Amino acid sequence: MLQTNYRETVLKKISRLRNIIFGIIGFCIVFIAAGMGVLLYYGYLTNGNSISLYMMLPGFLIFIGVAVFMRSFFKGYIEVVEVMTDEDLETMERLGKTRWWLEKQLPSFIIYSGKIRVFKLYSQPDFSFTELSEISIRPNYLSRGRQNKLVIFKKSKGGSFFFGMDSNPAQEKHLLDKAVEYNPNIIIKNR
Repeated sequence: MLQTNYRETVLKKISRLRNIIFGIIGFCIVFIAAGMGVLLYYGYLTNGNSISLYMMLPGFLIFIGVAVFMRSFFKGYIEVVEVMTDEDLETMERLGKTRWWLEKQLPSFIIYSGKIRVFKLYSQPDFSFTELSEISIRPNYLSRGRQNKLVIFKKSKGGSFFFGMDSNPAQEKHLLDKAVEYNPNIIIKNR
C-alpha cells in the first residue's frame, strides 16, 4: 500500500513537472508564432520582407523540436515508474532522499527488474545488466551542472554508451551493487 502511494506521488510530480515545462514551451511557441504573424502582416501592408521574420523561424522550429523530445523524455519516466516492483520503488524512494530536488523524481537513470534505463533528452535506452561487459565511472571535467561523473557502459557484443551522473555516493554504490548482483562477471572500473 505504501509503495502504491509513493508510485502515485511520483507519477503526479512527474506529470506536474511535465505540465509546467510544456506550459513554458507552449508559451514560447505561441509568442514566437504571434510575432511572426505580426511581421507577416506588417510585411504584407508595406509590400516588403522583414529579415526579423526569417530570424524568428529557427527559434520557432527549435522550440517545437524540444517539445517533441520532452514528450518522449517524460513518457519514458512514466513507463518505468508504472512497471517498477515495490522493492524498486522502495529503493528509488530511499535514494531520492540523497538526491538534489530535481533528481528526486527525474534521476539520470533508474534500475528496475534487472535492467537500467538511462534518461537523456533525445533518448531513453534500456540496458540489461547481462548484456554489459564493463561499467566505468570517472570524473567528468566538462560537466554541465551537477552531473560531474561520466558513466560508460561497454556492451558484450561491442559498442559503448555513456551518460552523466551526479556524484552522489549512494546512487553510485546502488548502480555498481545492482550491476554485480545481476551480472557477477561484469568488470567495474571506478576512479
